Amino acid sequence: MGSERAPEIVPISAANKPAQVDIVGDRIRIASLEIVDRALAGYLESRSAEERPETVERALRVGLMALQSASGSIDVDHVRRAFDKFLSDAADSNKKATAEVEEILRKNFATEGGVMPATLERFIGDKGQLAQFTKDLFDENRRDSAIGKLNTILGTYFDGDASKLAHLLDPTREASPLSSFRAEIAKRFDDVLLKIVELDASQKAAKGERKKGTAKGADFETRIIAEYTELLRATNDDIEGTGGVIGAVTDSKKGDAVITINAKDASAAALRIVVEVKDKSMTGPAIEKELVEARENRKAEVALMVFSESAAPAGYAPFQITRNGVFCVVDPESPDVAILEASYRLARMVALIRVKAEGSGADLSAAREAIDALRARLDTVKEIKKTLTAVDNATEKARDELDSLRAAIAAEVDKIEEQVRASGAAAKPE
Repeated sequence: MGSERAPEIVPISAANKPAQVDIVGDRIRIASLEIVDRALAGYLESRSAEERPETVERALRVGLMALQSASGSIDVDHVRRAFDKFLSDAADSNKKATAEVEEILRKNFATEGGVMPATLERFIGDKGQLAQFTKDLFDENRRDSAIGKLNTILGTYFDGDASKLAHLLDPTREASPLSSFRAEIAKRFDDVLLKIVELDASQKAAKGERKKGTAKGADFETRIIAEYTELLRATNDDIEGTGGVIGAVTDSKKGDAVITINAKDASAAALRIVVEVKDKSMTGPAIEKELVEARENRKAEVALMVFSESAAPAGYAPFQITRNGVFCVVDPESPDVAILEASYRLARMVALIRVKAEGSGADLSAAREAIDALRARLDTVKEIKKTLTAVDNATEKARDELDSLRAAIAAEVDKIEEQVRASGAAAKPE
């Protein structure tokens, strides 16, 4: 096989011209082609005449395909060598660029000798231009600095008695805005003082007229009910004047007013306190009888009787608790609100105890000590009020003491209510 010579292709023509190969679309046309090769000729000779054209066509296809594959392999090798060369050149370029960039960065940003650190140090370092500018701007010792100029301006307007603000706020200067305000306030105080004097004179005159008149008792009743109406505005309880209304007892008008305790606290459909106001003296049995009749007529749980000082029985001032109700004693011309409030709260507690602890044996013994303390404090209040009337120079101090004692009274009443709640809780059935 190795000694065989390659087939020789010889054109079929008299002029010995090369074979003609035409490509028309996807067709290959070969004319005047002759192949000289004994082995290949022998191979075709072994085929039948019908098979020979197909065999030649197949051989041509196989040959062309082999040549095509060989040419592609050569192209791939060429591309690979070119790409490897490109990678090598790129690596060399990257190394060179990296070195150049590193040199530039070191030159500009190096800690020692770099352009950027040196520039920043010159402008914003501890001794840089910005630090010096800031120091000069806020130097308190320099008059031309911002702080120096600001101090000068503020001193002009706010420093000392000669400042503009001092002139504006001095009420004794006629040009000051406060001067007219001072004059107006002084005038208003004078007007208020004049009205106080007039009011005091009118009250004294009215007091004298009430003492002379026959309707003194009616005035006292109206004032007491008005005071309780004002007191109850801050509570959920209600008060209604009933002096002219017939109650549950036939033809009876006993009970000047009725206080209704709110249903939430009362835990009942209706829990009432009947109020009787008395400006005339009565015996002990007559008082007890009137309280019983008033409670029955107004369907009340407890009675609250308010006496004037001149009509109160001995031992009832400033207030007292009996089995039929609560008593209190006040000045008919100037009823003490602290006494009225304490007596209302005591009557309210008695009513609640009777409803919530009925049949349990609970009583008011736990509140006796606090009530005695209340009496002592209210006696002190009365003494201070006398001092207020007699000594005008000590009015302010005495009023402060009076307010303190009234606060103490409220605290004592709170203590009583706490004891009553404890007593009620202990009396509840398990």
